[in-house]
Amino acid sequence: MLLSHIQKVLNLPVFSLSIFISFVSLTSTFFLSANERCLADTYYVATNGNDSNSGSLSNPWKTIEKSIEKLQPGDTLYLRSGTYYESQIEINNHGEKSNWITIKNYADESVAIDGCYKEFRSTPNAQWEVYDSSKGIYRSVKTYPNAREIYGYFGSGNDNYRLVPYEDYDDLRASNEDYTRSGSIYIGPGIFWNSSNKKIYIRLKPSKQEIAMGYNIPSNTDPRSTPMYIFSDHEIITFGPSSSYISIEGINARYQNNVFEFESGSDHITLKNMEIAGGRTPIMIRGDVRDIVLDGIHVSDNVPPWIAWSDVKCGTQPGHSLQGTAISIEDSAHDIEIKNCIFENTWDGIDANETAYNLHIHDNVFKGTRDDVVQLGSGCSDIEFNHNKLLFVSKGVSREGSGSPLRPGTKYIHHNIIDCSKPMLGGRRDPDDVLSEKYHGPNGDGMVWARPFGRHQGIKFGGGDPWKIYHNTIIFGKELNGKGAGHEYILESFYPGYPQEVYNNIIIQTMDHWLARDCRVADGSQICDGNIYYRSVAGPKNYFFRSWEEKLGSSSYYFKSLSAFKSSKLFDASRKYYAPGWEKNGTEANPQLDKDYYPAPDGPAATGAIPLPSSWPGQDGKKYRGALPPKNLNIK
Repeated sequence: MLLSHIQKVLNLPVFSLSIFISFVSLTSTFFLSANERCLADTYYVATNGNDSNSGSLSNPWKTIEKSIEKLQPGDTLYLRSGTYYESQIEINNHGEKSNWITIKNYADESVAIDGCYKEFRSTPNAQWEVYDSSKGIYRSVKTYPNAREIYGYFGSGNDNYRLVPYEDYDDLRASNEDYTRSGSIYIGPGIFWNSSNKKIYIRLKPSKQEIAMGYNIPSNTDPRSTPMYIFSDHEIITFGPSSSYISIEGINARYQNNVFEFESGSDHITLKNMEIAGGRTPIMIRGDVRDIVLDGIHVSDNVPPWIAWSDVKCGTQPGHSLQGTAISIEDSAHDIEIKNCIFENTWDGIDANETAYNLHIHDNVFKGTRDDVVQLGSGCSDIEFNHNKLLFVSKGVSREGSGSPLRPGTKYIHHNIIDCSKPMLGGRRDPDDVLSEKYHGPNGDGMVWARPFGRHQGIKFGGGDPWKIYHNTIIFGKELNGKGAGHEYILESFYPGYPQEVYNNIIIQTMDHWLARDCRVADGSQICDGNIYYRSVAGPKNYFFRSWEEKLGSSSYYFKSLSAFKSSKLFDASRKYYAPGWEKNGTEANPQLDKDYYPAPDGPAATGAIPLPSSWPGQDGKKYRGALPPKNLNIK
């Protein structure tokens, strides 16, 4: 009856009607399926689950990797409390713009993904055998054929310091602990992986340098009685080329060389609110990766303070494998935001040494960075580094030669606190005096200061690399290379019409040393104005400022004070490219900062800032100089 009625209404032959009904049935099934897919599913994983379960709260799955493989757009995977001993998890899932895949901890429970070898973390253990009793060297009982390289940390009883990942067994076993250009050097407790027999070797004897600095790590040099977290050169999670629209939140991940690796092609991925610990590069981003957000990540690297810069970068480099960075952004990765993160005691903080673009790094804290907090390739464009706190770090923001940028003059460094006032170990004991004198430090103890803005040659800088440096509070000591704060533009090549511009900063020198050296004042490559300079040492004897050997007639290019420069012919010459004249509104004065870097409301930093181009980001319209306004927020 119904078929006959439909035939009359639609005036279709029986055969055509059958096709029509089949189409309607198929279409209904498709839309029902799509509608069902919009009703996202929620799944659960627990350490006591089973991968054959349904994945429900009462019947959770067990392993993270197997669980992730089943996720579809819009799904949420909750991880229950506990430690999941997994690594080399590859994610190739792709969500959708309006249906992200979410992976997070359940109800604020504590969750960790751990890639270390479990057998070394509990004590006492029988995982080590004595190999060389005269040197205190032990060897693993088991072999580790897939390690490639080996890394490790002490446990909390020894302040979680890093073990030195020795690349050469001769350094691990060396009797010599002083600097040498050609021989082996033991630089402190560390490990070595033998690629021939696939075993791990360890020596925990505190070094002379360590003891001289007041440390005694570890308290027990027998690895069978010392908890350690030892792991290999792999990844915890890799985002494959097809991964997209994925959010991971509230999950701690630790103990592989790369905790997270983003492969070329991955996009729209957010990592939020997690603690991570890895090897040389905890977060690796390479290739055509885009639209990445890292929010609230806490990276603890704990490079030991008794490891010298020369151990890592000079001579035979026994500590070379400690040279790494918390986040490496390689190639032309782009549209990346890093915010609200904490980086503690890393070698480098963030390296973007090539041609990345559209990077926004803001509201982060960097503590105790041993080398560069951030490295930016000259080939990078559209970079904003702002409102970060760089506390007691070696160097602040450095440039690396990587060719010409697509858009010169689009690196904006503003409203940062850059405190390089604490010395760090530059060179170890050097009784034969073969290490460069600068690494001995001004007091002969190897403790040195670096500069807030550094430079690495890399390849060439192309046509130039002009930055916009404004409203920062900058503090440093006696820079080991005899330079100034580093805000000076010292590249020979530059873009006419695109000068490096340095405005409204507070620059403090804590020792009798340069504040600025080799500035270009008369060729249009750089403009400085509105900055406050201050030397806190009483009666400084060193020069305040030197220009780039620019000289007019018999005039000098060394200046004892800013006012002396303003009275010189070079100041007049600077008006050719900057009408008011170089540092017309700059001053030498005590900015009167409190312990939190806030200037006094009635001090010289509370007013005097010069107006900046409206297109520059981060301006609040107030007249204070430096990174922070006076605590009296009503000041204009």
